[in-house]
Amino acid sequence: MLSYRKFDKESDYNIMRCIVQHNCAQTGHLYPQLHIGNLDFERYAFEESPDILYKTTWFVSDNKMEIGFITVEKDEFYITLLLEFEHHTEYILDYIEHNYFIHGHTITTGANSEDKLLSNILEERGYTKTDRSRFNGICDLSKISICSPLPDGFSMRLSQMKDVERRAEIFGLATGGIGTTAERYERMMSSPSYCYAMDLVVQTDKAEIIAYCTIWEDPVSKIAILEPVACVEEHRRKGIMKSTLLYGMNLLKERGTKYIYVGTGGNNIASQTLYKSVGFLEYGINCEWQKTV
Repeated sequence: MLSYRKFDKESDYNIMRCIVQHNCAQTGHLYPQLHIGNLDFERYAFEESPDILYKTTWFVSDNKMEIGFITVEKDEFYITLLLEFEHHTEYILDYIEHNYFIHGHTITTGANSEDKLLSNILEERGYTKTDRSRFNGICDLSKISICSPLPDGFSMRLSQMKDVERRAEIFGLATGGIGTTAERYERMMSSPSYCYAMDLVVQTDKAEIIAYCTIWEDPVSKIAILEPVACVEEHRRKGIMKSTLLYGMNLLKERGTKYIYVGTGGNNIASQTLYKSVGFLEYGINCEWQKTV
């Protein structure tokens, strides 16, 4: 018998992180799996307040423990379950449709085409694919090439607290124009996973930051994720981001991390080309599914 409860105390966030880490460790290289870097980035840099989880997150439990969580927003939802309990997916979907949304509303969720179980259940329950999708990439770090130097006039270093204002200023380059604030970015730098992250910036010889990437490393699963990645338009197509990514990825490899994930919009060909140039391979198609309940 499954039960459901709202996110109601800060220790619940540790439960979410443990579920995500467990899944990444169990699947090895399989993707997509939600990553602790996704959780921290979304909660602390993307959302207006970290308290959003108290309004949008429900835990699913069996008689003994929390086995997963559901994120529910106005017209969309996402399910994250411990892999050992995926057989409950259809029951949870039924509960979501009848308890979290108003009859007659059209709701959406996402599923990678390689996730046959979820994709089949969605189709059987009357969901249909929309024309929106995301690129999911995975890279085996044992197969990457060495990094090439940055072009003359540019240097790379780790992001520092003094960079917060500039990072907030150019944050939207990587998020389709969705911005953040210096306060939120500083909050992200204090998040649980940031101590393991490589937050790299590229600057000109005048110390102006023109590119960045944050690589979130998980010491438990030995899997990392890129989020976010961007370069100002003036300095694109100079090999700056390729050098930066390969630098960080080679450091990950030296530390024992085995795989790294990345995601971007299905129509973002420029980003997909960049990721493929450093060794990422496409893993399925992350499709959007919708249904009128």
